[in-house]
Amino acid sequence: MLLQVSEDNAQRLNLAPNNARNAQSAFEAENIEIVVFGPGIDTLIHFAPDHIADKVEKAGSTGVRTVARENSPRVFELFAEELSEVGYVESGLAELVEKNRGWNYIHP
Repeated sequence: MLLQVSEDNAQRLNLAPNNARNAQSAFEAENIEIVVFGPGIDTLIHFAPDHIADKVEKAGSTGVRTVARENSPRVFELFAEELSEVGYVESGLAELVEKNRGWNYIHP
């Protein structure tokens, strides 16, 4: 299952880890990935020090993978310090296209 966060919207970013955990419970889903890119990166950077980092870390401990595009120096610095659970992808859109083959796609 793919969850896309590509908007500068804290509510949607906050909702994605919740949706992932709910999907794990409801469907016993094993492959869940949250893909953050575009304006969603700005939201992640702004809110990560507050409460988003804890949610991403908790989701990661249950097997939910969170990835973001790697071509931003701000992203790299933040993820190294605040969001070590976040993985990197070359392109968020490419990740969605690639993974859309055989995955269920959700845009919260």
